[in-house]
Amino acid sequence: MLHFCLASLACAQSSDWFEVKQGGAYQTRFSVSSASENTDKAPLKTLLEQHLSIHDAMRNPRMNDAEWRRMIQKTPQEISDLLATQGYFKARTTIAQESPHTVVFNIDLPEQASIQSVSIDFTGDIASQPGKHSLSLAQCRQTWALQPQHPFTQEAWTSAKRALLGTLLRAEFPNAKLTESRALIHPQSHLVTISIKVDSGPAVRFGKVTLHGLKHYHAHMFEPLMNIHPGTPYQPSELLSLQNALMASGKFSQVDVVANTRQLNPDQTADIDVTVHEQDQKNVRIGVGASTNTGARMVFNYTDRNLFDRGLLWDSSIRLEQRLQAAISNVTFLTDKQGYRDSIQNSVTRTDLEGQITTALQNGVRRYWGQPSRFEQFVGANLLYEFLTVDGESSQFNKAATVAYGINMRQLDFALAPTKGWILNTQFQLAPFDRLSDGRFLQSQARVQAFYPLATNTQWLGRLEVGIISGSTSVPATYLFRAGGDQSVRGYAFQSLGVKEGDAITGGRVLLTGSSEIVQWLTHAWGAAVFVDFGNAANRWQDYDPALGYGLGVRWRSPIGPVGVDIAYGEQTKEYRLHFNLGVNF
Repeated sequence: MLHFCLASLACAQSSDWFEVKQGGAYQTRFSVSSASENTDKAPLKTLLEQHLSIHDAMRNPRMNDAEWRRMIQKTPQEISDLLATQGYFKARTTIAQESPHTVVFNIDLPEQASIQSVSIDFTGDIASQPGKHSLSLAQCRQTWALQPQHPFTQEAWTSAKRALLGTLLRAEFPNAKLTESRALIHPQSHLVTISIKVDSGPAVRFGKVTLHGLKHYHAHMFEPLMNIHPGTPYQPSELLSLQNALMASGKFSQVDVVANTRQLNPDQTADIDVTVHEQDQKNVRIGVGASTNTGARMVFNYTDRNLFDRGLLWDSSIRLEQRLQAAISNVTFLTDKQGYRDSIQNSVTRTDLEGQITTALQNGVRRYWGQPSRFEQFVGANLLYEFLTVDGESSQFNKAATVAYGINMRQLDFALAPTKGWILNTQFQLAPFDRLSDGRFLQSQARVQAFYPLATNTQWLGRLEVGIISGSTSVPATYLFRAGGDQSVRGYAFQSLGVKEGDAITGGRVLLTGSSEIVQWLTHAWGAAVFVDFGNAANRWQDYDPALGYGLGVRWRSPIGPVGVDIAYGEQTKEYRLHFNLGVNF
């Protein structure tokens, strides 16, 4: 029922709750009287400010008095409907017209509805065959969030039903559905009685997996990636794992995995159709660009995705940069039946940085296992020959044969542009043989990155990296540590921080760098950043003297990952430097 009060004494004495004036001549004001002193009015204020159509109309420059009067008359019903979504049923609103262009809405707010009782009944295989499935009735009921005495809101009601149904759909019940969902509201007591009926449908198991779309590869090459086994309980997560594994092979531009859960076989199994779209077998790419680390560059890349017709992935490139030149070859084998991914790397690299010229020839092998998106391990072996010139002096020859072990761990909400989570990379490289190396040594290195949302549009990013070399004093420069640059200490040139030797900067045996950054997102895609970096490399911890860099930056959430442009000031050099970053460094 709608009640009008034209400048009555009661309306005039009502205290204002909030007011809205969209810049024009028209204004709304709100006052509220609540049945409960503990009512949180802040979310209700936001609800009315953002969703009442009268406020949208007030922004229209063509608003006139006739339209204004029409909007006033329809607003009380809108207020009642909006408040009902928050559990305030039968709210009454009276209107006071203070002036032709100012209206006051006086809201009589009832008590918020709360849950009195909940009844959830199940039919289907989960009820008729209890104890035979990965999901129990008790586990399903535990997912129901709207318990007795909890406030009842439309959002909570919808979320609770979605969570209950999602629990079944994520298990072996892909055809589960709600057959009844009823919330009976008692207007006098403001209590809600909930009744839910769920049909789980049949418990489904995986059937036959069929691979479609292969043109240049043999199907048996991908058998080790087929993590779905006929007869096992259906799990939607397994479909996504299969899709990710096939995409990670580097052979396909698109992978579609579809389970035929609507057309089950007589034994209640669902066949799986996997359709792949192959990438080009061979391609050549030429690219040009620049970075603040190593200057202008030109890259020639050749890829063969079916080397020797055995599914081997050969990626080779030649990089020509101002301060770095390299020829790289990497051959990656398909995952085998034990889940191992092997690769062979060969490279020749020449760097000219801070008075030190290093030419390194490396030949190595690696074996990876685990999930790259979660927890991955690797072992490897590498043979290094190195020619070193420092500050124009005669060249020095170094060699090292090493074995390596590493762990990569990730826990991120989004892989390309994370907002919350962490990344940990650790690596240990041991040179155990005197005959193949200039001395025995162990290089230990760890790097952790963290992402944390401080507020809705404010994010903190942290990074810490530490490295130590123990053992022989004869360690090739390739394994020593230096700092400075885009992903190290901003405000300093790439690898310009280390051990000073004459006019050159060489690597040290210990490393510690870190960063703390806050990003304020101004829009969905653009943000501003402020950061502080520190770090250095030294031969001993006693000689460690961290360099400090700090500055401001711009962030862009591009389709291929985060892009950052920074201006940083280095306290040691008293200079400003420009830095450019693309993507999350793993």
